[in-house]
Amino acid sequence: MDDSPEDAEIHARMLRLAWPGRVTVWTAALGEDGLALLREDVPDCVLLDHNLPDMTSLEFLAEAGAACAVIVMTGLGDEELVVQTLHAGAQDYMIKGRVTAGELSRDVDRAIEKFRLQRDLSDSREQMAAILSSVDDAVLSLNPDCRPLYVNGTAHEHLGITVGEPLPGWLCLPPLHAAVTAVLGGAERQLVEFSDGQRWFDARVHPSPGGVTVVMRDVTRQRLERERLRLLESVTVTARDAVVIAEAEPVTHPGPRVVYVNRSFTEITGYTPEDILGQTPRILQGPQSDRRVLDRIRDNLKRWKPSDETLLNYTKSGTPFWVNLSIVPVADETGWYTHWVSVQRDVTTQVRRTLLDQARRDVLEFTATGRALEDSLDVICHLLSSSLPGHAATVWVRSDHELHMRAASGDLPEQLRVDYTGSGRTVDLRQQRGVIHRAVHDARDVIVPDLLAPGVQLYEGMHALLVQHGLRSLWTVPLPDSDGSGIIGVLSLVGNRPGTPDHEEAALLREVVDLTVTLLERFDAQVQLQRLALYDSLTGLPNRALYLEHLRCGLGDASRAGEQLAVGLLDLNRFKQVNDTLGHSAGDDLLRQVGQRLRAALRPSDVLARMGGDEFTLMLPYRDRDRFEAGIARRLREVFREPFTVAGQPVFVSGSLGLALAPLHSLEPETLLSQADMAMYEAKRAGRPMCVFNAHAQINPQVVSLEADLHRALPQEELELHYQGIYRVGVREVAAAEALLRWRHPVRGLVNPGEFIGLAETNGLIVPIGAWVLREACRQAAAWQAQRPGLSVNVNLTAVFRGIEGKDNAETSQRNLLGGRLPTPPGSLH
Repeated sequence: MDDSPEDAEIHARMLRLAWPGRVTVWTAALGEDGLALLREDVPDCVLLDHNLPDMTSLEFLAEAGAACAVIVMTGLGDEELVVQTLHAGAQDYMIKGRVTAGELSRDVDRAIEKFRLQRDLSDSREQMAAILSSVDDAVLSLNPDCRPLYVNGTAHEHLGITVGEPLPGWLCLPPLHAAVTAVLGGAERQLVEFSDGQRWFDARVHPSPGGVTVVMRDVTRQRLERERLRLLESVTVTARDAVVIAEAEPVTHPGPRVVYVNRSFTEITGYTPEDILGQTPRILQGPQSDRRVLDRIRDNLKRWKPSDETLLNYTKSGTPFWVNLSIVPVADETGWYTHWVSVQRDVTTQVRRTLLDQARRDVLEFTATGRALEDSLDVICHLLSSSLPGHAATVWVRSDHELHMRAASGDLPEQLRVDYTGSGRTVDLRQQRGVIHRAVHDARDVIVPDLLAPGVQLYEGMHALLVQHGLRSLWTVPLPDSDGSGIIGVLSLVGNRPGTPDHEEAALLREVVDLTVTLLERFDAQVQLQRLALYDSLTGLPNRALYLEHLRCGLGDASRAGEQLAVGLLDLNRFKQVNDTLGHSAGDDLLRQVGQRLRAALRPSDVLARMGGDEFTLMLPYRDRDRFEAGIARRLREVFREPFTVAGQPVFVSGSLGLALAPLHSLEPETLLSQADMAMYEAKRAGRPMCVFNAHAQINPQVVSLEADLHRALPQEELELHYQGIYRVGVREVAAAEALLRWRHPVRGLVNPGEFIGLAETNGLIVPIGAWVLREACRQAAAWQAQRPGLSVNVNLTAVFRGIEGKDNAETSQRNLLGGRLPTPPGSLH
């Protein structure tokens, strides 16, 4: 580019001469024309005249930038201009008229090569600057005077360092200044850590041409993290809970590897760091670890979620223990999960306490709701097997000289549930051998730590059975009753590993013993209460309530089995005479003996009960009526054939039995009893030992209804006494009053004595009705005597005397009816 066409032509020829046929030359007289050519096609080199008509070479270089190699030509040898053009981007400078073709070609080659090298160097610098600007570390280059020659973005933005300006004062502190001085003095790379009072830096000082390069990293957070980790490690080392740190993956088989455990982990599990590091935490799991809990933990691990579970783990020696696991994932600064931290707390004592409390609640609920004893004892067995994993429990309840297995843990092998001792589910204490007998006899725990040890003696074939099922230990604990008078049962535990109860296990066994004893004694008390409520205290036979329950069930069972059922009512004849003559104790003894003979004469399927007084009820299943009636009549004769010994003397009594048949006569219990009652009185009237209800006989329904109502008349105060005056002849003066009994029926009104006195005689109500009549007549006579002395009351006791079957005089009848206490003056009652 030259405004002189001659100079331009000369230089063009020189170039073509230097590279014949290999060079293309364009010329331009103006700077703008040259810039236009550069934009169209960038050449390898520009020969640029300094003074162009429209601009100078410096202006052209400013506009063109570093597009290609540039050689500035001028007619003057101005050194200042040379420097300016070289700083502006030119690669060389020459004076017109002083250069040959060879020199020109060499200068052009040199300028092109220099431009390429400068361009590559610039690219490298830009790449390096980009790299240094992208790192988090601060990078700065210092001259020997510690002036910054280069700083990257981090150094400028975060440390406030600028090229050419003095370093901040804190960077000249002794640690860093000493390292820079050492490197400038020829030392190798220096590493130093220092602080500005708020932040901590890790600095590396490297030797570099003309000075040093310093790379600084802000390690404040790492230093705080190290300090925090140091404090955390000191806490975990001294913590009472076990701490386990494992790699985050793999979550599935074989599981994450353990990288850290604290001292408490070793104390709790028995595993040393050498045992566990590199292993999976699954090494702590055992045969009774809950798979459902493990599945929940594994599912949470897959989803990087925390877990909080209670799980049964096993120590290195195989001893099970309960732990509360708190597992959380730990992420790095990028949010990537790298580890799991598990805090494990031994909660064996708490779990056992929870199980014991729940067992107490269940036992109380079962007892209150009338559940079977075996249900509550199953709770005891479950409590023991859950609280002492690896052990199966059985509960033995004593009955005289035998112990019977009443409950067993669900994990006890089935063969042992059927035959625990080698002789079934019963231990005969009279044989005086075996650990169970020893526990009962000595009233102390008998612990067999190892069944394989020599000299172990067990009941019958019990040893072989237990060893056959892989059991190694046997703990036998007696159950003393609360007053210390005897042993009422035994707890027996078999374990799958040898050993004796530790302190906590022994304490648990004591609490379970107390709970079991309380349960057995409460159940026995309930049985006694139930017996009082459902059994006759005198004869031990079922009472009316239990008999009716048996009857309802029996009617249903007989119907399903195709059987028939006889309902019997037996009344003793002349019992009152024995009672009055020999006393009530003798009467009670007679009733007991009659009950024993009747029970012995009946079949096991028959039901015998005492209804009250001298009445007994029977429930007798049968198939053939004729054979049944003949058989029951024969057995009834056998019962009363021999005398009873009462008060040291023989007493003969007989009985009258009435039978009602189901379903022939009815299927309603109360109706059958009423029919049996009528049949019994028919037997009494006919003088026969037994009578079957005749459903086809003429029975007035009104009479049956009236008889039922008569039983309620006395307690409902429906009876009344009316009085009829007796006058002295001729003077019309009242000398006495005759008591007349009336029944004010709530529906029928006043009922004539002729309608109900006969019924009262038949069903035995005449005696209590007669007693009431006497008391009421005496009360009225005493009241009248206060007003009219000498006025007497007459009472007709003929029917009452027939009812009591006695031949006593009136005074004796009064004693029999009222215990000898009649509140009347002498002569006022006739």
